Amino acid sequence: MLDVPTASLASLASASVSGATATPAEGGLLEAWARVLSFQGGYNTNVVLFGTILLGISAGAVGSFAMLKGRALVADAISHASLVGVALAFLLHSALGQQERSMPLLMLGAAASGACAVVAIEWISKHTRLSPETAVATVSSSSFGAGIVALSATRRVDGADRAGLDELIFGSTASMTRADALLMAVLAAAALGATLALYRILTAVAFNERFARSKGLPVRLLDAILAALVGAVAMAGLQAVGMLLVAALLVAPAATARLWTTRVAPMVLVAAAAGAGAAWVGASFSAVTPGAPAGPLIIVSAASTFMLSLLIAPERGLLSGWLRHRRIAAAARRVAASEGQPRPRGGAS
Repeated sequence: MLDVPTASLASLASASVSGATATPAEGGLLEAWARVLSFQGGYNTNVVLFGTILLGISAGAVGSFAMLKGRALVADAISHASLVGVALAFLLHSALGQQERSMPLLMLGAAASGACAVVAIEWISKHTRLSPETAVATVSSSSFGAGIVALSATRRVDGADRAGLDELIFGSTASMTRADALLMAVLAAAALGATLALYRILTAVAFNERFARSKGLPVRLLDAILAALVGAVAMAGLQAVGMLLVAALLVAPAATARLWTTRVAPMVLVAAAAGAGAAWVGASFSAVTPGAPAGPLIIVSAASTFMLSLLIAPERGLLSGWLRHRRIAAAARRVAASEGQPRPRGGAS
């Protein structure tokens, strides 16, 4: 790999391939954005963009099965619980005398707390009379409160500002190093590969759990694997999208795809494309606007795609539904008018 010094995405985004620099103020914001969109923003910038796009693809694919299985809200609980693990991992890191941030350690802490959240949700659902939705809401809100308390404790530690823990809440591609981007890409690729490898089995379990059990499929194990895939995507998006918003990246592209198709394969493809597009647009625009964090921009892009689809989707869109209602009403009026006309007498031609 090229030995390129680590720099902020915001500064690299304004550099062309030839090395000439042009800030948004000099060349215009749209011109700078067009360069980044066309992958002419520099090597490190392209690495972060490709990693973020791969994150969007895996989020769309994994989120499709999570939504079909009714597990979309689990992603929200995992992302909220990850705040506790990140804060505790940083405190442990500091206790060992380390000052610089270690993303692998922070992701490991987030994964551990996310796994605890999933176990807690399953236990509450099976051993109490509370509904799964109530269990998810309880664990999500409780873990987020605990995460805020733990995060406040990290502020008393020297080096907390340099660690950039606040950036992990809403996401920031500007502070990502090449190693961070590659780690994100590896996690996203692993989640995507596992989803594609288990495509048929996950489809069977998502649509007909009783049929899957009758065929001897390990439904509980597959549920755990799906939760692990959701957690992997959440960990991959920790820095690019942020803990509070990564759940939306899992849900919005899948919901968009659901508006366009009722078949699983096209739904996964459309969701992956929607996730990739949202990540591409949001991360690239954040690159040329340093004051705007990437996470909210990515989610706004995904939400805009959903709203547009909600309006124009051919089968389930609001516009098609309104036109269909108009056609039915017009047909009903024609039938009523024809029934109200006097019938011709017998023998008349």
